[in-house]
Amino acid sequence: MIVLTEAASNPMLDALARRMDGGTIELLSDAGETIAVLRLANPAAHDAIGSTLTLNPIAAEDAALLQGRATTARVLSADSEELLLCDVGDTDSDAVVKFADQVAASLVAKAER
Repeated sequence: MIVLTEAASNPMLDALARRMDGGTIELLSDAGETIAVLRLANPAAHDAIGSTLTLNPIAAEDAALLQGRATTARVLSADSEELLLCDVGDTDSDAVVKFADQVAASLVAKAER
């Protein structure tokens, strides 16, 4: 296990955020199907604070492609280079990417249309 100090993790997260500018987050099911594609802002995130990267608002659009429960997120740069593959959960989980319940409900509702 690697445990980084805030002095080390914040600059690393800031560098990741710069690569995320204008990119996407693909939400994947257990089976690896793409459930939704979220288009990131440019810049994608605020400066990291406390070893946490907070994204800027994601444009409202029809991001949901399929119904399902997202378990994995694939973060891509604007030129589609894969930057990060991580788990997804709600705000009470220990997942790397955390979504509020209303975001998840909104994606499901859009997929049901």
